[in-house]
Amino acid sequence: MKEQPRILIVDDTPANIKILNDLLRDTYRVSVATNGADALELISNEPPDLILLDIMMPEMDGYEVCQRLKDNESTRDIPVIFVTAMGEVEDETRGLELGVVDYITKPISPPIVLARIKNHLDLKEIRDNLEDLVAERTKELEDSQEQVIQQEKMAAIGQLAAGVAHEINNPTGYIGSNLNTLHKYIQKIDDFFSAQTEAILSLGEEKTAELKTLRKKMKIDFIVDDIKDLVSESLEGIDRTKDIVMGLKNISRKDQDVQSMADINECLESTLKVIWNELKYKTTVEKEYGDLPKTKCFPQQLSQVFMNLLVNAGHAIEEKGTISIKTRMEDDSIFVSISDTGCGIAPENLEKIFEAFFTTKEIGQGTGLGMSIASEIIQKHNGEIDVESKVGQGTKFTIKIPVVEE
Repeated sequence: MKEQPRILIVDDTPANIKILNDLLRDTYRVSVATNGADALELISNEPPDLILLDIMMPEMDGYEVCQRLKDNESTRDIPVIFVTAMGEVEDETRGLELGVVDYITKPISPPIVLARIKNHLDLKEIRDNLEDLVAERTKELEDSQEQVIQQEKMAAIGQLAAGVAHEINNPTGYIGSNLNTLHKYIQKIDDFFSAQTEAILSLGEEKTAELKTLRKKMKIDFIVDDIKDLVSESLEGIDRTKDIVMGLKNISRKDQDVQSMADINECLESTLKVIWNELKYKTTVEKEYGDLPKTKCFPQQLSQVFMNLLVNAGHAIEEKGTISIKTRMEDDSIFVSISDTGCGIAPENLEKIFEAFFTTKEIGQGTGLGMSIASEIIQKHNGEIDVESKVGQGTKFTIKIPVVEE
């Protein structure tokens, strides 16, 4: 039940106080102050919804009380009605200039008093509701603006990633080609050395011994073997670079709002290749992929979800830990679980993590939009995302999306 409005009567005349109190007490909660100082103290302790203020009082008159109320930010919006026997236009004008909302002259007329009090309380309620509504709408607009800014940033990052991937592809291509050619050349040189060694044996023992000594001194055999290893390692590095570039191109594609048939296991693998540098130094990644059908989805957006969850899992692990990725098919739905052995999430934060702008990271290290956007993407796929966590033991996110055929 809504609480009755509280009205403060400020008057130094007992008869006036009794009349007003008898008139109002059945409808409102009434407080009384017989002087300005007591009134200000009462107001500071429990601000009323409306004040009926006498002008002519000893020590501190109504004008001064009103002035102090309007000078104080916490009390300036409380409606004040002067109730006084002073009926001159100058007196009324002075009160209105100070900020009083109405002027009632004595002797009072009960219907007029009740009507004016009700009008001003209704206006106060309308104003308060309007302020709350404006604040709410302003917050919604600010939140929307932040999300738009964040999406624009992500789009810019995606465009940058696509450009970087393109630029890396060219030198990577000819480096790989040169290394393959070098690998073939080394093999031919090695074959030549073998044939040369057989020919040297026919030159005589003394000359053969000299060449063997020189070959050993110059570490020719070691160099040939090491060149082979260096070329093989370089070719592996080129393949790794190609995988990263392909992952960047997949995640940064412009057709994020276009559905296509995709393998969720491949989306996870592609994402892992891109962010592996974030995880490799302190995490062991365990993968258990089930046999999944392809599903019609927004693969780039799902990769964005997986990236966010995996990076957060890595951040939750302070020194060494494990991230487990499991996928399975059940009841025409694909389930993806990503769990970590990190610090876990406090119970009071667990229900808030999907709210926009909620973050436990330090200022400048997180926008609080990652999990909110992830939740929106999963909902866009008519799916669900759940979280379980224990402080000090780790966190597990489980994603469920229905399989959609071509």
